[in-house]
Amino acid sequence: TNGRTSPLARRTSSLAYDNGSKKKYSRQDLRRQRSNSPAKTISTTTALESSSSLSNGEIKPLYTFGVLADIQYAPIPDGYSYGGNPRYYRHSEHAAKHFQEEKVQCVVNLGDIVDGKCADVERWGGSVRDGRGGEEIIQEEKKASGNVGHEAIDEVLEALSAYKSGNILHTYGNHELYNLSRREISQKLSIPFKIENGDLVGYYDHLLNVPEHRSSVSSFNLRFLVIDSYDVCLLDRCAETSPKRQTAHEILTKHNPNYPEQENSPEGLAGLSKRFVGFNGGVDTPQMEWLEQSLKMARENNEKVIVCSHQPIHPDSTWPTCLIWNFDEILAILRTYDDVVIASFSGHAHKGGYVRDEMSGIHFRTFEAMLESPEPISTYAIVDVWEDHLVVRGLGDCVSDVYDLDHLNLDLKSVHSQA
Repeated sequence: TNGRTSPLARRTSSLAYDNGSKKKYSRQDLRRQRSNSPAKTISTTTALESSSSLSNGEIKPLYTFGVLADIQYAPIPDGYSYGGNPRYYRHSEHAAKHFQEEKVQCVVNLGDIVDGKCADVERWGGSVRDGRGGEEIIQEEKKASGNVGHEAIDEVLEALSAYKSGNILHTYGNHELYNLSRREISQKLSIPFKIENGDLVGYYDHLLNVPEHRSSVSSFNLRFLVIDSYDVCLLDRCAETSPKRQTAHEILTKHNPNYPEQENSPEGLAGLSKRFVGFNGGVDTPQMEWLEQSLKMARENNEKVIVCSHQPIHPDSTWPTCLIWNFDEILAILRTYDDVVIASFSGHAHKGGYVRDEMSGIHFRTFEAMLESPEPISTYAIVDVWEDHLVVRGLGDCVSDVYDLDHLNLDLKSVHSQA
C-alpha cells in the first residue's frame, strides 16, 4: 500500500502532554474519539480539555481557533443525500456560542455554508441558475428578496454572529455556487475576490501574531492560506467568455466520458480519475504562484502555515470523488515547504478523513460535516496549536486527535524547560 493510510484512518502523536503540567500520555490514551454531547468535549484525557478551563499561571496554547465544515443549511425538512446518507439541514448556533465562550482567536469555515436545494425555484420561489454553470437568472427582480439561497446564508451568518472575538475565515464550495454568484458570495462572506482574465477568484491569507504570554524562542506567528479550489470550474462561469470555464470544459472532456450529459457522474472512472466531476474544481497557475510565494515569505518571516480549502488536497485524506482536480501540483508545492506547513484543513467529504504525509510530515485533515449530525448533536472542532503539537478537540461527530509538529524542526528548548 506504499505506506498509505486509509481515508478514514487517524494517527495521533506518539506523545502528547497535559495542557498545564506537561504530563505525558500515550497514543492509547489519545485514541480518536467522538463526543455525542453537543456541549462537551472529550473527557478521557486532560490533553483534550477546554483551554478556557486553564487557571492563571498554567501554560496555554499559542493559538486556539474554531473549525466548521459543510453546514449546508436549507429551510427544508431533513432528508437524504443522493447516496442515501441522512441530512439534517437545520442547526443551532451552539458552535458560535462555544467559540465565543472560549474566546478563540478566529474561526475557519471550510465551505458549503448553505445547501444547493435552496435554489429549487419550484419549491421555494427564487432565482434559477443555469445548471450548466452559467449565470442566467430568471425572475431577476426577486434576486434580492426572493432567492432562498440569499435568505438561508443570511440566517446562518446571523447564527454565527454570536461569535464576536475574531474573524471568521470563509472558504466557499460548490453549494454556495449553486445559489449565488461569486460577487454575491464576496458580499455575504467578505471573501476578497480578485479578477484574473475577467474571472473572479477568491484566495487570501490571514495572520495571527503570537500572543505575548507565549513569546519565546520556539514561538511562531501563524498564517492561514485560504485556497479557492473552484478557481477552474464549471460553476458560475460564463460558457461563452470565461477562460477558466473553458479550461474546466477541456479537463472534463478529456477525463470524464460522462461529460457533459452527466457531468457529476464518476461512473466508469477508476481510482483517482473519479475526481474529474462537475461538482469539483481546480487551482489555476496564478493562484499556485501566489501559494508558493506566500509560503516562501512565511519561511523568511519564521511563520508557520495552515492551508484551508473546501476540497481536500491529499488523496489519502478523502475519497477520490472529492479531490481537487490538480491536487498533485498543490501537494508538490506544500511538500517543498514542509518546514513551514503545519497542516491542510478541508471539508467537502462529509465523513471526514486524515493522513500524515510520509514525504513531508504535513497533516492533512478533512473535517466531518455538520450537515450529517442529527440534533441535538452539533459537529465542529476547536483547535489548540502548541509549539510541538496540535490538538483537535472534536465536538459531536467530529473526531478528536493530537498531531505532532516534529516535521517543522522547531527549537523547543524553551518549551521543554517549562515542563
